[in-house]
This record gives sequence, structure tokens and C-alpha cells, in this order.
Amino acid sequence: MKGLLEWKILAAIFAVLIVVSSALVGSTGIRDMFMNSTGNLGDWLSESPLGSFFSTPQKVETRVMIKLIADNLTLDLEAPVNISAGKSGIYNFKGSARFDFMANSSEFVPTGSDIRLNTELGSTDIVGVKISRLILKDVGFVVTSEKTNITATGDDIEIYDFSGDIHVTDHVLLDGNVSKVKDNQWSIS
Repeated sequence: MKGLLEWKILAAIFAVLIVVSSALVGSTGIRDMFMNSTGNLGDWLSESPLGSFFSTPQKVETRVMIKLIADNLTLDLEAPVNISAGKSGIYNFKGSARFDFMANSSEFVPTGSDIRLNTELGSTDIVGVKISRLILKDVGFVVTSEKTNITATGDDIEIYDFSGDIHVTDHVLLDGNVSKVKDNQWSIS
């Protein structure tokens, strides 16, 4: 019973210290005082030895180059990107990009629009790409990272949280960071 009473006293002292220290820091209203004290408590907890228990883990990013080889490939570009194809450019484009290597054509379809831009497939650069999840079936690929070099043909590949640039010639080359790349036999993260 004595130990329980000591914990209650200690908890009450801690609560009073938080309120008093928040008031001394310069909060003017009671609402601000409690908002600042809870924010400061969160900062303190994330920097404490128990920080990993109280904070959201950060996604680890791995630098990769992924060469994709397929007859056709569609990419949903989730954030506005800049596209340059030969002497032409599209700026702040958000939508899907389809590359048909058999028909030697590119098609760009903006999100929420019926407009379709078809061009002859040439050297194309797409800058500032963000793709949360890309799952491709029956493609050829080469995945190169600092520690790994994986080559496959006619295989499946899953790419998570890609951010970087894309270069298109006779294949699609993703150059940037990912949180994970995998198939059913290997994984890079």
C-alpha cells in the first residue's frame, strides 16, 4: 500500500511540474498551456531511451536502379511530375503514363480528364516520380542496389514507395529510392 501511495504522489508532482513549466515558458491561456505541455511531452518521449516505443517508425529507404523490360507498361504517377520527350515537355502532369514498346508509342492521360496525349516512343525522362505501390507480372528486370544485383525474365516484381526519376528508351529505368522491392524469392529493403 505504501508503494502505491508513493507512485500517486510522484505522478501528481510530475503533472504539477508539467503545468508549472508550461506556464513559465510563456503560454498565455489555459488551453495553450495544456497543448504545449502535451506537445513537449511527446517531444521528450520521442527523444528518451523509450522513444522507439512512443514514436512511429520511419520507413527505411534504399537507393536502387530498376530496369523493367516488358511489351507494354502503365505507371500511375501519384504526384505532379515534369516529362520531357525529345523537344516536347509536359509540366506538373499527374495521371498515368503508358508505354507500348511493341507499337513504339507513349500515352499520357491526366487524372480526371478525357484528354489523351499520344506520342511516338522516344527517349523520355520523367522527373519527381512518386509511386506507393507498383506490382508487375511476367516482366523482365534488373534490380541494382548497393549490395545486390538481381536479374530475371518473365517474373513478378513488387515495388513499394518509389521516389525518383524514370528514363524510358527501349525499356523503363527507375532510378531512386524505395522502401522495398521484392518477388516471391527475394526482398530488398
